[in-house]
Amino acid sequence: MKNLTSSFSISQKPKPDDLIVSINSRKEILFDKKTKNFFHKVPDQLPSQIFKIFEDNNLNIFLVEELKEISEECEYLSKKFLYSHLDENSLILISRAFQIYDWIYKQKFCSRTGNKLSEVREDLSKFCDSCSREYFPKMSPCILAAITHNKKILLVKHNNEIRTLSTVIAGFVELGESLEDCVKREVFEEVGLKIKNIKYLGSQSWPFPNQLMMAFSAEALNDRFEIDNNEILEANWYSKENLPQIPPEPSLSNTLILNTLKTMT
Repeated sequence: MKNLTSSFSISQKPKPDDLIVSINSRKEILFDKKTKNFFHKVPDQLPSQIFKIFEDNNLNIFLVEELKEISEECEYLSKKFLYSHLDENSLILISRAFQIYDWIYKQKFCSRTGNKLSEVREDLSKFCDSCSREYFPKMSPCILAAITHNKKILLVKHNNEIRTLSTVIAGFVELGESLEDCVKREVFEEVGLKIKNIKYLGSQSWPFPNQLMMAFSAEALNDRFEIDNNEILEANWYSKENLPQIPPEPSLSNTLILNTLKTMT
């Protein structure tokens, strides 16, 4: 499934060779314990609501609600149990599936009038009959920042993260803020460092909860940091030789850290 292309339709129906991904009302996703997969063949009996969310050449993937019957090899998993089963393909799948699920089933009312919105339409929009306003799903942009100085990388432990892992600085983009300005602000707020040479690496949709992560590297003007104890549990400079435990694949933070270490000379 390396050629997944985002696509959406409320009218298109699955063909026998298509696949489904199923999420129930408890926000658990159907997982095949035997094949270690979140993709499933189209069952004989489908829920009433079916949404096309991906294309892959001649293959389509559909999001459906909870299935009435599942095989013994399958179970519904909550988000906290998903990470060990993820690779790049499954991460793309569940990120889009969970975000579309939230949009369809959780966002139901107009923010202006409080009236109930229409069902989702073919272009992923919803409509308020009272004020004639169209709504579209929104994402939460978030930056990751790998900071280096004198052949060392700054890694932190966040107060709201798994405290055994050391990772890069992270934060949400504020209204009216560029990505680069967000990197500068978050680094200064969390560790009190001024930075230069900000470089973009890449992005990743992240379903824990629902974010669009964008990775950057930058150089600190000095190594004297002062942590914000409300955000950061601890911070330290690390060389390639004494790296602590970092987030595993397929997270973008893992890619950012390893890529930054390769470029340090």
